[in-house]
Amino acid sequence: MKQVLILALSVLPFLSLASNKQPIIDMHLHSYSENSFRAMPDQYGRASSKNNSQHFKETYQAMRDNHIVLGMLSTSKQSAGLWLKSDTEERFLRGVEDPQAWTPKEFEAAVKAGEVQVFGEIGTYYAGKTLDDPFYAPYLKVCEKYGIPVAVHTGGGPPRAPYTFAPNARLRYGNPYLLEEALIQYPKLKVYMMHSGETFYQEALRLMLTYPRVYTDLGVVLWVHESPKYYGEEFLKLAKRFGMLDRVMFGSDQMRWPHAIADSIERLNSFEFLTDEEKRNILYNNAARFLELDEATVKSHHQ
Repeated sequence: MKQVLILALSVLPFLSLASNKQPIIDMHLHSYSENSFRAMPDQYGRASSKNNSQHFKETYQAMRDNHIVLGMLSTSKQSAGLWLKSDTEERFLRGVEDPQAWTPKEFEAAVKAGEVQVFGEIGTYYAGKTLDDPFYAPYLKVCEKYGIPVAVHTGGGPPRAPYTFAPNARLRYGNPYLLEEALIQYPKLKVYMMHSGETFYQEALRLMLTYPRVYTDLGVVLWVHESPKYYGEEFLKLAKRFGMLDRVMFGSDQMRWPHAIADSIERLNSFEFLTDEEKRNILYNNAARFLELDEATVKSHHQ
């Protein structure tokens, strides 16, 4: 693993220029099944895809249009079928968002077979749990053993979530500090905080300072609502001031709205306080290092 990481790092200097034609890694995509997809407008009234099949086609095209060469796709066992079988260009890393559907033995077998690359998005906030809950323990042991990244939701969720689809959700469960016990129990675990803590962005940065292995993705703080967008901009300013931008990764969290991919990239590129090199690192280089991509893979992404 160390040799692979060194190879990946060795190619980063020539990837410093920001360009619309440069490759991007999206660490936060979602898939749905025919039964789970629901068409609905986003916060700004823009329409979603009409159905699951169209959602896949429009998301895949958005990845092509925006030069996203690799995307971490949260899947259920039901949604994985269409999305992974249709991934003819091998753009997806498979994430597992429904651990309750896998026994620990099944999960480990899938990891060993190369069928799962990320454990996440893990919605501890929505479940009203913390990552050190005994339920997650056997899965985290597998992730630590095989170097599988764990992607954990941080921050809040949609309005009225506790009244509707997530009765156990409470804002306090979105605090990044609640990851700390798991980080202590599994010191070699690779974790990234989705949404960079959102309203808890200062806590996210303090956690990153204490635990240098912890990364973040940006997710909803780039596009979904004026409140998360404010937190995201403040997070990035402080991450730059504190010297932590090298652990911030791009993620669109496109959910039902493939247009969110382009919106997220445009928002990130609009920040004048970030240099072109810093944007390029967020859009590709930091994730390449986190994922320990080898030199050949990185070069292929730039051809």
